[in-house]
Amino acid sequence: MDRVDSCLRHTYNFSFQRARHFQAELLKATPEHPAPHFLEALIIYWENFPLTPENKESEQFVNLMTKAVTLSEAYIEGENTHLEGVFFDLFGRALKAMYWADNGKAGKVIPDLRTMYRHTMEGFELQDQFNEFYFSTGLYNYYIEAYPQAHPVYKPLLAFMKDGDKKLGLQQLDHAIDHSIYLKVESMLFMSLIQLKYEKDLHAAVIYAERLYKGYPHNIFFQGHLVTILLHLHRYQQVREVLDAMKTQSDSYSAMVRSMAAAFMAEKEAGNLPLAEQEYLKTIELADSFGPIADVFTAMGYMGLSRIYEKNGLHNESGKYARKASKYTVYRFILDQ
Repeated sequence: MDRVDSCLRHTYNFSFQRARHFQAELLKATPEHPAPHFLEALIIYWENFPLTPENKESEQFVNLMTKAVTLSEAYIEGENTHLEGVFFDLFGRALKAMYWADNGKAGKVIPDLRTMYRHTMEGFELQDQFNEFYFSTGLYNYYIEAYPQAHPVYKPLLAFMKDGDKKLGLQQLDHAIDHSIYLKVESMLFMSLIQLKYEKDLHAAVIYAERLYKGYPHNIFFQGHLVTILLHLHRYQQVREVLDAMKTQSDSYSAMVRSMAAAFMAEKEAGNLPLAEQEYLKTIELADSFGPIADVFTAMGYMGLSRIYEKNGLHNESGKYARKASKYTVYRFILDQ
């Protein structure tokens, strides 16, 4: 587990050479265990972030997570290894599901849903034996209540599923943050996302976003996530500090974050609407190359253009861009800004 912890810390902080060192040690020691293949898939995911289906590495990511699931079958059957088997079967499927969902291909998740639900229910019985399961039980307890509240049309579909408890779910996620290894980072990320989307509390969301950034300062996704929240809290000096740390990054995703921040601050802080419009358009163009995984940035770009056109008295154009923004995000903090 020490090697697993080291591999994950380096993976999330984009130190991929060091991450591969620990993953290779684990693979050599336990080639038929799901863990080394699960970890290799994570390295590939983050090394190529944002990983889209068009990326040649995406097939390798999916295949490695599938291999982890396949290898877990033998562990599920063993009396002393059942817990490990359930964990890797559930989360090998779950991380593939997140990959497909983030890329707008939720239909590919359907074949795994029944097995994931069964193992999630089993996780309620196993969480005190293995803290990693506090992530799945926390997510279940929260989302099974919050999602149909936000989307009433789905209530009949969830009526026969186990009831949840939002307060308990958040407590379980916090427990996973403090006590898990494999899913510590994912627990922090989901806590931040929950605060943004369902609790609508930017001040709570930024606490977890800051922890992610401080723990893994070279992760481009965590950088962008934090900058997005800080901008909407109008904490521009902190934004500049993050952008300064990003200045040597030459990838297109980082360029998109920098353009979005430049646009927002030009509009809100400096009142330079022509520069803001230019940078919002650049943000939208860059986000388009990443597909659905960058929809938040697309929405911020369109919402920024909507505000600019409204200030210039072009109400029809403003409404058009506001509708486009709402198409790309359900985050009220973006649409109401």
